[in-house]
Amino acid sequence: MATVYTELFQKECEGRFGMTRDLVRDAIAQPDKEQRLASPGLMLILYSKKIPGSDGYLLVSTHVQGQDLMVDLAFKIKKELAEEAKTVLPFLLMQALALKFGLPVKVGDKESKFIYNEILPVTSTDIKKVVRIQNPDGRPLVSSIWVRMLQNDMGPMAQCALVFCIDMQEYSLWLARP
Repeated sequence: MATVYTELFQKECEGRFGMTRDLVRDAIAQPDKEQRLASPGLMLILYSKKIPGSDGYLLVSTHVQGQDLMVDLAFKIKKELAEEAKTVLPFLLMQALALKFGLPVKVGDKESKFIYNEILPVTSTDIKKVVRIQNPDGRPLVSSIWVRMLQNDMGPMAQCALVFCIDMQEYSLWLARP
């Protein structure tokens, strides 16, 4: 399986935060923890690994596309956040990150900073009408929106594998603090 770095990763993680592919490659090859979420037509894999020479962690979000592992996002996680979350399990670390630095996301009637593996009733099958990010200040953000629209006897539904949106300004300020 080839590892492919998405445009999102290249722009946000490499470009904005200087995240190196070597660090990401190591976290994928030898993670401390790995978790998967399989949903019809989608496989999400998250990895966490202690960063060598640091007391922090690297959290990597990927998805499988054909025969390739697509690297979508990677975040540095300070030890303090892992300790607050009381875990280094990737999905729980991502949740802790989203709760701390996330912008509210609304899917149907549910508003949260982190939606994981849920099916929610919605009023439309148009994803642009169903998923709304609350960003009144126009802050720089990076989002992960893995939603599939379904229709059944009960009406339109949003199958949310993983939905969150990180306020990059607040996250950057936090990373810069000693």
